[in-house]
Amino acid sequence: TKWIEKEAVKNGISLSIKIDYHRNKKIIPIATNFQRRTLSGTLFGANGIKNVDRWADKVAKEALKPYGPDTSSTTKTKIVPKDREKLLARLRDIHQTDNVGLIYFINNFYTDEVSVVLHASEDYSPEYGIVSFKSPGTIAHEFLHLFGAFDLYLSPFDKKKDIKKKKEFAMKEFPNEIMAFPHRRLNTLEISPFTKYLIGWENQLDSKYKDMLIGKKIKIVKY
Repeated sequence: TKWIEKEAVKNGISLSIKIDYHRNKKIIPIATNFQRRTLSGTLFGANGIKNVDRWADKVAKEALKPYGPDTSSTTKTKIVPKDREKLLARLRDIHQTDNVGLIYFINNFYTDEVSVVLHASEDYSPEYGIVSFKSPGTIAHEFLHLFGAFDLYLSPFDKKKDIKKKKEFAMKEFPNEIMAFPHRRLNTLEISPFTKYLIGWENQLDSKYKDMLIGKKIKIVKY
């Protein structure tokens, strides 16, 4: 968080990140197993995202308990909020802010695992991240995802030629980009102009990067 705040200052952005975390009397981690033992095994299995969402809701339900009963006014609705939504709503109320990033840290540092952000491109399910590594670069990378950043590294899931081409261009154009090289030492990384635009730190995108974002059919928004 300190690294992200320093990067914001470099760009004339006023940013203060407050860390809140699950705590009980002894700061005991919440024990909730994945359906298929590991994050990757569950995520890439049948109904993977739904099963990970169920796991995330169980953790959120436990994380809510130390905050005590909800004393905010209720709104009558037929839609029952998920436990993740309840946790996010409580944090917004406590800290008086709309901008809350929810990240789960799982205890499998010494295993071959993934870190991921789910529902970042949706508007009907609360987004959240899961971090498997203690690497500061990975943590900052997933945090930036929650506020609009894209992955810019090549992965086994990038099958289409145009996507590969765009990411290859990004990795060459931005050799120190945190969204392309998250496993490097954090103090060697930076936030590229492309990512700054996505997270709202720059109000317009250089035309040479527009194909990385949307292709040729939609105009770039200046905000």
